[in-house]
Amino acid sequence: MSWVPPDLATLCTPHIHSTSCSPSAVLFLQLISQLFGYSPDQSFSSAYDSFFGYNGGHLHSYDALFGHSGSPSSSLHDSFIGSSDNFDNTGFLTAFHAKQDSQQQETIEEFDFIIVGAGSAGCVLANRLSEIKTWKILLLEAGIEEPYVADVPAFAPLLQESNIDWKYRTQPEKHSCRAYPGGGCRWARGKVMGGSSTINYMIYVRGNKHDYDGWAAMGNHGWDYEEVLHYFLKSEDNEDPDIVKHSPEHHHKGGYQTVERFPYQDYNIRIIIDAWKALGYPEIDVNAEQQLGVMLYQHTSRHGERLSTNAAFIRPIRRKRANLTIRTQAHVTRVLIDPRTKHAFGVEYIRDGGTKINTVRARKEVILSAGTINSPKLLLLSGVGPREQLQYFGIHVIKDLRVGENLQDHVTVTGVLISLNKTATTASDQQRMDDVYKFKHTRMGPLSSTGPLQVGVFTATEYSEYKDLPDVQYSFDAASVQDFINNPTLEPNVQPLAYYDAINVRPILLQPRSRGRVSLNTTDPIWGAPLINPNYFSDGRDLETMVAGIRQGLEMLFTEPFRHVGALLVDYPVPECAKYEFASDDYWRCLIIFYTATIYHPVGTCKMGPHDDPDAVVDPHLRVHGIKNLRVIDASIMPKITRGNTNAPTIMIAEKGSDLIKKHWLGTSESN
Repeated sequence: MSWVPPDLATLCTPHIHSTSCSPSAVLFLQLISQLFGYSPDQSFSSAYDSFFGYNGGHLHSYDALFGHSGSPSSSLHDSFIGSSDNFDNTGFLTAFHAKQDSQQQETIEEFDFIIVGAGSAGCVLANRLSEIKTWKILLLEAGIEEPYVADVPAFAPLLQESNIDWKYRTQPEKHSCRAYPGGGCRWARGKVMGGSSTINYMIYVRGNKHDYDGWAAMGNHGWDYEEVLHYFLKSEDNEDPDIVKHSPEHHHKGGYQTVERFPYQDYNIRIIIDAWKALGYPEIDVNAEQQLGVMLYQHTSRHGERLSTNAAFIRPIRRKRANLTIRTQAHVTRVLIDPRTKHAFGVEYIRDGGTKINTVRARKEVILSAGTINSPKLLLLSGVGPREQLQYFGIHVIKDLRVGENLQDHVTVTGVLISLNKTATTASDQQRMDDVYKFKHTRMGPLSSTGPLQVGVFTATEYSEYKDLPDVQYSFDAASVQDFINNPTLEPNVQPLAYYDAINVRPILLQPRSRGRVSLNTTDPIWGAPLINPNYFSDGRDLETMVAGIRQGLEMLFTEPFRHVGALLVDYPVPECAKYEFASDDYWRCLIIFYTATIYHPVGTCKMGPHDDPDAVVDPHLRVHGIKNLRVIDASIMPKITRGNTNAPTIMIAEKGSDLIKKHWLGTSESN
């Protein structure tokens, strides 16, 4: 199956007037789909997919067989849980599983380990566990093969709302996201090989030493910084020799995951860095000792192309290791757990468009690496979670744990806009097309980077608990002044990051005090999107930290580099906040509440903690409390969110998790 871009016909409602909804944007997406929509990995799944209408990676009879492409058919849905008109929460899962039991294959496959989710963690685990030649590994992924379009760094915004995004939205809440359609923020999550590492903005930040020492202080022995640093280094292949030379104890070459500075920087990159240096911030390597400062980020890329965990950890070994089986478009519906012995022994899944229930058994372990949203969902559907919620759905309670609680995210805001007219990087349609072909043939040019997002800043506001530790991170998003005026929610946004005449200054709350939750969809718990309640700003201190972050960020305007290019704070109409004086603290509070945003770092819903922690779901070995042979290994296990982007820590968690598994079953973490 190929990449399908965002459907602008649906997303562009009549009241939206933005570049993303113009005829040229539609034509641009069509061209990008033709040039970059295929997957270099398509042939890997062609043999398995031939039954489902594929031949050599090309779609043939899929739609003819099933009448659609994507989620399970409505007839299958209705046969499991009935129509929505007759939906009955109590006992429907019993009927669903009875239907499954009646359709099982005569011969059930067996593997030593079943990994659910081929994302930032799952791809790492599949690689490391398959190093043991006598182990048979199955990796199941709900999404498709990674398309070539994901390789283009500047195309990151085009990936959201496409067919490799789960397209989640948060539930309406009083203190956040109030300006958006339906009152919820968009939460992009990767539904594709590589997971969110395939659709993210590739920033490689590990967090702070204090974060991991804090995990250990909560009773998670073995997770202090000295222990986890080894696993960061194990995966890293650092392409910037000056960084490795300056701090060899913090960097490494030779791992699977290449990291580098992008090869292309426009004029504004240096302006932003110099502005923060003028404010007294040192230029730093955020992954060494010092985190307060400004930097040109390293990214999970290789020579100007994205390097997802799929590209880094799976492509080099795929078809080279006979003990690794990978199946895409495989939607796992539950973990099989014996209710008497509390022993996980397999999973059930359904192929996209199919009606057949596939059962696979695990001789050793089932590992959930489905992410902060879907790992708790699968635990809940399998009978592991809060008793009250499970009983509401008629799910037999196997283990009462606080699954789905402790949700944390790095929240930010849209709309703090600084114009850069003198140094705008806007381009004609012809220039954009020239850049597309330049990247396709050389992997160079403006599309080989993420524009001003390459620069990062970490600061401590007056609300920081520790003055030597950051509580705010800044991102600088490429923006168009006119698009903000016409469409301040920026929905949809399919503009490449290379072209802009303004930057959206986003203060990011690094240590939120607010906590949310993920729970089952009350209308359709199996196929429906989980209910996401981030509970942003339920603790008022988070809102005040954000206001302080905006004030601090705008100090850039008074530096010589910004004055030199005529940078200005843009005062554009925001009807919801019109009653407040522009740029006052009350105005910023209003903007934050209405134009809340996320940089897509949800964590914590399967909290790691010792047995005596009542909120813990997994122990420090990542085993689900009270359930044998079931682990969760992904960002959901973080007891507290790290100070920075979460992809690198998730890779680390999987590296350490694979060693924990090897030590348990082999008595050593060394590969055979």
